[in-house]
Amino acid sequence: MKNYIYNTDIGTFEIKQIEHLRYELWIEEELLGSYESAEIAAEDVATFNTDYMEWDEFENELEHYPRTLSEWTEVKEDAPY
Repeated sequence: MKNYIYNTDIGTFEIKQIEHLRYELWIEEELLGSYESAEIAAEDVATFNTDYMEWDEFENELEHYPRTLSEWTEVKEDAPY
């Protein structure tokens, strides 16, 4: 399963793969939505369309934010032995 994180001043966004072709977008302990791909979830963060008001209100104000999924950090999970 693939997971991605992006740290911001208001908290850490996380995109978690929960099953094949299903991802969830979180900030801290709050679920923001479910998506068909990690790229679509990252796009909602990039367009300030997360329904998380503390983030969305920064639209047109921030210079540094993740514009694409490639700017997120992929979290590698340790494989069981």
